[in-house]
Parts: sequence; C-alpha cells; structure tokens
Amino acid sequence: MTPGDFLSRLARLNTHRHRGRRAPHKPLLLLFALGRVLRDRDRLVPYEEVDRRVGELMRRFGSPRSAVRPHYPFRWLLSDGLWEIPRYAELSKNASGDLYVSELRETGVEGGFPEKMHDLLRANPDLVWQAAEEILHEHFPESLHREIREAANLRGMREAREAESESEAPTLREREVGPPSFYSYLARRRRRDPFFRRKVLDEYMERCAVCDLDIRFGEQPFGVEAAHIQWHSHAGPDSVANGLALCPLHHETLDRGALGLEERKGTGLNVLISHEVRESRRETAGSLIEFSGRRIRSPRTASRAPATPFVDWHSSEVFRGPSL
Repeated sequence: MTPGDFLSRLARLNTHRHRGRRAPHKPLLLLFALGRVLRDRDRLVPYEEVDRRVGELMRRFGSPRSAVRPHYPFRWLLSDGLWEIPRYAELSKNASGDLYVSELRETGVEGGFPEKMHDLLRANPDLVWQAAEEILHEHFPESLHREIREAANLRGMREAREAESESEAPTLREREVGPPSFYSYLARRRRRDPFFRRKVLDEYMERCAVCDLDIRFGEQPFGVEAAHIQWHSHAGPDSVANGLALCPLHHETLDRGALGLEERKGTGLNVLISHEVRESRRETAGSLIEFSGRRIRSPRTASRAPATPFVDWHSSEVFRGPSL
C-alpha cells in the first residue's frame, strides 16, 4: 500500500450525508485510530475501548439528534477499506448487517486499520497528520479542530498549516503523495470565498452580534470573526445570510452547540443557551447564561439577516437543546 492508495480511500469515505445532515461517526473513529498510531499503540483495539472513547467523542462532537452508537462505524468502516475486524466472519449480524453490541463487548472483539495500512501510517507520521487534517476540514468547522485533536489524542500532531488560506492550491505534501483520484477530491472540495469575512463584518458594523464586542487594534477590528451558521463543511454557503459576526467565545459556543438561535416573528433572532451549559459564577465576565433570550444584533441590510434554512439546520444538527 502507498500513501496515495490510503488517501484515495479516505477521499471516498462514505458518510451517508443527506440534505446537509451530519454523519461524523466514521470520521471520529478514524481520528481516534490515527491518534493511537501516533502514540504507537497496538494495531487492534478492543471494542470495549472504542465504545468508551469514541462514544465520548460522539457525545461531544456528534449531532445532538443522532444516537451514540460506536458499533455502527466499527462495523461499517469495513466497507470503505479502512478498517479490519479479524473475527468478523464469525460474528452474529442482524437483518441490516449490524453487529450486536453485547457480543462485541462480551467476547473481546477487536478492530483496527488493516495491517499494511497501519504499517504505512506508523512509518509516515506526516501522512497521519495530513489524513487527520483532511478529516477535520471535511467534517468540522475550524473553531473545533484544536479541541477535537486533543480529545482524539492527536496532541503531538503538527498544528494546522499556518498562514495558508484554504482557498490556495494543494500543499507540497499533497502534491508529493496525492494520486490522480486525490487530486480529483481536492478539486471537488469547496473553496471558501476570501471576501466572506469582510462582508459579514461590514454588515454587523464589526461588532459581535451577541455581546456587542467592539475592539480595535489601530484602525482594524480585533477579536471579531465571521461565523457560518450552517457549517461550510456541510454545504453552508459563504453568504452573509449564513453568517454572523461573533467574538471568538461566541463563535466557538455557536459551533459547539452551546449557543443556539431562535427566530421570533417580527423581532429577529434571539439567543438560546443549551441546558448543558454550567457556570460556577454567573457574575464573572464572559457569562453565557446572561445572554439567554437576548436579541441578536441585526445586519445593516434586512435582506441579509440570517436565513431560516440555515438557522433550522443549526437547530437540528448542532444546538444541544432544550434551552435554559
């Protein structure tokens, strides 16, 4: 197996997306397995550990509307040629081809990267890094990448490419190992509009739409970012109607599902705060709960206000309701 073979299989990963729905189960299992490679762990991992560790990743970074079922990617990643269960043939399956969780737990079933793939990854740490970055780029917003790396034990991995715009051409590493099929994948990958941030910040007068943060460093706005309501990785367009100007805190809480949006007829959008949010001292600066129910700043142009389809997507796929 070559690096190109591995990247081609990764590019063809089937995640059963439908109408922008999130399906992060396989990506999270792959990130967990890549973290094990970097830490030089055994190729095969018992399902009991997958159930515990990947289950926690799913609870933290999966869709709030999807059940936590680590046995799904543990079995169905086989069809992508990226996983192996040596005892698969002798395991019981239901009518849908799924494995039984009780049997996986009780009999010590193990799974992992196929042997040649695992050896390739162990010998090429840069390939592990590249694979993890592609998975993160394809399935999660950038604001969550560092937290997911840490949770998947990818701390030792080189940080994401600094000072490189995602709209630029493939990197040298991609050109070195990328086969034609991987080039095709990169060509299909949606590029970002380099003017998206500027347009969104202009509409919101360079202030956070939630807390009204307005800091300047010299003549430039400082600490305000352009957030996608429906993630770019999940067909969210680079349009102002799918954007909000947010400080880093409220950008990350929007992407994590701690902060949600609620349309109120005739009054615009209100802030929702997930019932999972806990604060030891509400009077401290940076409290989230104090913003519950507050109206979000409106853009200069009414027609560029957050559009209902994007708000609905976020409510269904990201926000961890009900609200406080």
